[in-house]
Amino acid sequence: MRADLFVAWLGAVVAVTPPGGGMAVAALDNEQFCAAMSETARLGNANAGTWIDRNTRDDGIEVVCRIRTVNYRRFNKSGPTAPDWRERKQREWNSTACSSPLLREAIENGWIITTTITAPGIERVILIANCS
Repeated sequence: MRADLFVAWLGAVVAVTPPGGGMAVAALDNEQFCAAMSETARLGNANAGTWIDRNTRDDGIEVVCRIRTVNYRRFNKSGPTAPDWRERKQREWNSTACSSPLLREAIENGWIITTTITAPGIERVILIANCS
């Protein structure tokens, strides 16, 4: 399982699993989401610096609750190789974030879910998930 999907999945489990172990169905609670994503970041950041695949390094997760932002940081060993690189990465990021019911609900409730990609030949690219 890709690390970004695992982190989103882990966040979903932490956020929606009540103490009894069953699944809860409720509207997004910003404080609970913040706490769950902060814990996910704490756990995920322990793996920061590890290579997800031959080209992608996990650089951690940043959660800023006061501005409702979650940022997944990545480093790509190779820079953009095609003119449509940014557009392809944006589509991939939208698909990753929006396929998670938890992240989709967070986005619909005003959270900004981003990924920052750093690679040779570009400054940094920040992609904001859009589930339209």
